[in-house]
Amino acid sequence: MAGEQGAQVVVSPPPAREDQTNRRRSGLGLLTGSSELGLIVAIVAVLALIYLLDPQRSFFDERSLRTLIHQAARFGVLALGAAVVIIAGGIDLSVGSVVALASVVSAMLTTEWLPALGAGSATANPWVVPAAILLTLALGVLIGLAHAEMINRLRLPPFIATLATMAGLRSLAMILSNNRPKTVNVEAFRALGYDPRWTISIFVACALLAHLFMSRTVLGRHIYALGGNEAAARLSGLDPRRLKRIVYGLAGFLSALGGILFTGQSGQGQATMGVSYELFAITAAVVGGCSLAGGVGSIRGTVLGLILIQCVIKGTGQVIRGIDSTQIEGLVLGLVVVLAVAFNQGVRGRRE
Repeated sequence: MAGEQGAQVVVSPPPAREDQTNRRRSGLGLLTGSSELGLIVAIVAVLALIYLLDPQRSFFDERSLRTLIHQAARFGVLALGAAVVIIAGGIDLSVGSVVALASVVSAMLTTEWLPALGAGSATANPWVVPAAILLTLALGVLIGLAHAEMINRLRLPPFIATLATMAGLRSLAMILSNNRPKTVNVEAFRALGYDPRWTISIFVACALLAHLFMSRTVLGRHIYALGGNEAAARLSGLDPRRLKRIVYGLAGFLSALGGILFTGQSGQGQATMGVSYELFAITAAVVGGCSLAGGVGSIRGTVLGLILIQCVIKGTGQVIRGIDSTQIEGLVLGLVVVLAVAFNQGVRGRRE
C-alpha cells in the first residue's frame, strides 16, 4: 500500500493551460491577465505620476517626447536581440562592446578603408556608405556566430563566452581606432542615427520582423522550445546548435545595427561607446516579461518594457530637480531589473 502511494504519476498540464501560464508569467501580467496589458497599465501609471509631480509639464513637450522616442528606438534595436537570446535560454553580455566595435569599424570603412581601396570618397561614390553598412552588419553576424561556436563546441556557458568577448571586442575597437574618435561627416550615414524618421522606421521594421519571426514561424517556436527545455528539444528532433547559431547571429546583427545608429547620432566612431548598453537591452527584455530561465517572453512585451524604463529614467530626471537623467540611469536600471526578476520569480514560484 505504501509502495503504491509512493509511486505517484505526475500528469503534465494540457498544452492550452501551459500556454495560458506562459502568457501570464510576467509579474505585471499577474494583475491584468496579460503581460503586455500590464505593461501598458504601468506605462500609463508612470506617465500620470510624472504629470502630477512635474508642474511645468516639461516631460510632455513635443521636443521632449520626440527625444524620448528617438532614444528608445536606438536602444530598442539592441533590446530585440537581447530578447531573442534570452527566450532561447541564453544571455549576451557583449552587446555594448559589439556596439563600440561596429561604431569604429563603420566609421573607418566610410572615411578611410573603402576610400583607400579606390572606391572613392563617400560623397563621390554613393556605394561607399551602403558597403560600409553591409560589411559592419556582416561583422556583427560573425561575432554572433563565434559566440554560438564557443557555446556549442567549447561548451562554454553563454555568460562566460559573451563576458570574454565583452572585454576583448572593446580592446579591439581601441586598437583599430588608436583609442581616438573617428569623425564621420557623411550625411547619408549620419541620417540613420540622428534623423528620427530613419531611426524610428528602422526600429519599427526590426520589431515587426522579429515579432513575426518569433510568433508566426516554425523556427520561432523551435527557439521557444529550446529555451524552455534544451534536452527535450533535442529529443524532439531539433538541432540546438543550429538554433543557437541563428539566435546569436541575429543578436550580433542587431547589436552592429545599433552601433551604426549610435554612430550616426553622435557623428563619431568611438571605442568608448556602448558602455553598459547590454544592461539597457537585458533590462528591457526582462521587464517586458522575458524569463532569464528561457522559453518565456515576447517581442511586444520587450518593446513595452523598453518604453517603460525610458519613461522612468527620463521622468525621474524631470521630477527631481538638479539631477540629469543620465546620472541616475544606471541606478534606475539596476533597481528595475532586480525588482522585475525578483517579482517574476516570486510569481513563478507561487504558480509552480
